Amino acid sequence: MAQIYQGDALPFIKVPRIQTRVVAGEQTGTEEMTVWEQWMEPDGFIPIHFHDTEEVLFIVEGTVRLELADSFLECVAPASITVSAYELHGLSPTDNTRIHLFGIFPTSTPKIFDPEGNPRPLPIQDTQEQ
Repeated sequence: MAQIYQGDALPFIKVPRIQTRVVAGEQTGTEEMTVWEQWMEPDGFIPIHFHDTEEVLFIVEGTVRLELADSFLECVAPASITVSAYELHGLSPTDNTRIHLFGIFPTSTPKIFDPEGNPRPLPIQDTQEQ
């Protein structure tokens, strides 16, 4: 059954480094998808990590520095980035810009792992500084 969630009703979480609004996910009742709307201020970042599913990042605003296992790429909004399952990646703003992006997963329960394979908290729970 179709559901409508006004922006103010969606879970919005601000933690060090990033702000996240859960547009779709377990919290909103989706069974096979998660969509996070996220904002990073110029000093914010998403540490290098991987997921056990694909991820699509849609960069709405700003310029992103994409860190991969052995390289760095720059991505200027608007643009989408496809990240394969188990591919190491991290993000940070460039040139003192604010970033606005969407992270999209083919599961309602995405998992995040650090480079050694240890579980990391989801962005709505991540109070770690690194």
